[in-house]
Amino acid sequence: MEPTIIELDSQEDERGFLVKPFEERRLDTAFNVHLVSLNPGATRGNHFHPTQTEHILVLGTQGTLVTVDTLTDKRSEIVITVKKCLSIMVPPKVAHAIKNTGSELMYLLCYTDRPLVPGKDIIKKTILK
Repeated sequence: MEPTIIELDSQEDERGFLVKPFEERRLDTAFNVHLVSLNPGATRGNHFHPTQTEHILVLGTQGTLVTVDTLTDKRSEIVITVKKCLSIMVPPKVAHAIKNTGSELMYLLCYTDRPLVPGKDIIKKTILK
């Protein structure tokens, strides 16, 4: 399976940008909500979830998303261009990693569709350095 990627509508003016990532989603099914930053050159992820779908909202700068289906070993690489607000839905059993290839901070707002069990629901798999 491959991730589903949707470019979100955003508004921008001299103050910055506005995006509504949950406009069409129910927040009562969002678990493990967290916001992380990636410094230029940094990579986050390099794991998969056996039973959870992870949703990732990418904000900020350019980067690279790599996914690998752990059942078929099918690998995909997607270049994230600057100033796009992307919503990425990563299915269970798909390893994923994002690298900030830009010169500014990148932010990821992430959540899963079910609660995570520590030590069981995040399996490390290095697919991008």
